[in-house]
Amino acid sequence: MKKILTKKGFTLIELIVVIAILAILAAILIPSIINYIDEANGAKLQANARSEYSRVMLSHATTNGVPTLPNSTTAMTSATPYTLADNTTSCTTTFTTVSISAFSCTTGTGASLKTVTLAGNFQVSP
Repeated sequence: MKKILTKKGFTLIELIVVIAILAILAAILIPSIINYIDEANGAKLQANARSEYSRVMLSHATTNGVPTLPNSTTAMTSATPYTLADNTTSCTTTFTTVSISAFSCTTGTGASLKTVTLAGNFQVSP
């Protein structure tokens, strides 16, 4: 009578090879994913800054040169930072009753700090 040997499961070598391949793929993908996240955060900040700048310009034009804080009727103080509704973005507007001379928004901390300033065009600086 012959014994039929059936192979069940994977060998240790096969498992080690699969784990090594997954580790290599993860090492390649993780930096790319982090870079995509940083780019998305920069784009979000730029969009928030453009929207806030438009709101400040409209408020400046309709309130005799003194813009109001977001979602408020409280007058804004020139060069004083304030936080937007997302609670992660801080903006500062320097203005006179005649014009807005500087505008910037910042988000993040440490190495992930990003700033958008208005200097003719919106520019994101890492």
